[in-house]
Amino acid sequence: MTDSKTSLEIVFSTDPPILWANGEGLGLGVWLFLIGAGLVGLVMELVRFSLRVRRAALQGKQARRAGRESRADDFPDGLAAVALIPKEPNFRDSRYGRYAGPFHPEDGAKPGPPMPWGKVASPALRGRVALVSMFIGSDGRSWTDSEIARWTTSIEWVARWIRQEADRYGAEVAVGVADTYFSVEGDRTPETEIGYGWEGAGLGLFEMNSITRSLTLMSRAAAQLGFHDSVDFVREVGGRLGSAIPVWLLHLRRAGRSFAVPLDLTELDGVSLALCYAHSKNFSDSIVRSPTPDAAMIAHEVLHLFGASDKYGVPLASFRPGLVTNRDIMRMDVSRLERLRVDPLTARELGWGDAAPVSKPEEPAGSPG
Repeated sequence: MTDSKTSLEIVFSTDPPILWANGEGLGLGVWLFLIGAGLVGLVMELVRFSLRVRRAALQGKQARRAGRESRADDFPDGLAAVALIPKEPNFRDSRYGRYAGPFHPEDGAKPGPPMPWGKVASPALRGRVALVSMFIGSDGRSWTDSEIARWTTSIEWVARWIRQEADRYGAEVAVGVADTYFSVEGDRTPETEIGYGWEGAGLGLFEMNSITRSLTLMSRAAAQLGFHDSVDFVREVGGRLGSAIPVWLLHLRRAGRSFAVPLDLTELDGVSLALCYAHSKNFSDSIVRSPTPDAAMIAHEVLHLFGASDKYGVPLASFRPGLVTNRDIMRMDVSRLERLRVDPLTARELGWGDAAPVSKPEEPAGSPG
């Protein structure tokens, strides 16, 4: 097809059509055709992008719903029943009871899930988990029922917060608080040696042999209650929790620096615990006033038992963008639990997968303030 001034040739081949322009330029109709085709392509790409976004949002909601539905075997009222008697009810909160003991060998429970032997990797935070508390007095002062009631309320808040964060990642987790707690008199804490240890990315001063001392506390408490040792104690209580994994919280009525003893660091087969001081301080010391529970600290130590690592003392810029923020629970840049969350890197360490959260963090009801 030719024209005296402008010509347009369409060459057909196995390749897509090619427009050849001869003369001074293309005609107005051809320009309109090209612009229209470009706009149509742009609109189609926008539609595809919108569909992808909606599909991702739908998959996120489905994952969150699946996570909730998979926890059909949740704990009634958030409490994990421990079939261990005799008990004495807490006069401030009768939902909880103190094991009065003593334990007798003939009262032994049926064997529960096998306990790990030696140092093994921390388990993923999945399935049913029960937070079990041991309250240890110090310097001649025991925990009062009022103090224990405040602590159990705070631990309930920790359990709800962990479930909320697991839901955000679509992880199948149910967390309950054991309805039975243990309380013993504590000895006067001996003098401890101070040395250097790793704190975040650097070195800091720590009390030496802290793991050995915490496991010794556990063993002495178990003996006071009539158990052979802490291994026997953990096995007997775990056998009464059904399919739930017991997480041991030792609440020492002193000031000090809390820490966790996960399974890959323990010196006793199958015994892991978090030693939670009643008041946070760099070095162990007596306390005078009635302490106030720190839910953020307790949650921080619980997550250590499932593989989460400290992320404080390291600039945020050293992490890949989006993996860690100043609100991550393992940084502790914020002291209130309702303002903290599990960021993607910590979620990966907990065994919640590599995916981004499927929902934004929400503040659970019932914050202890």
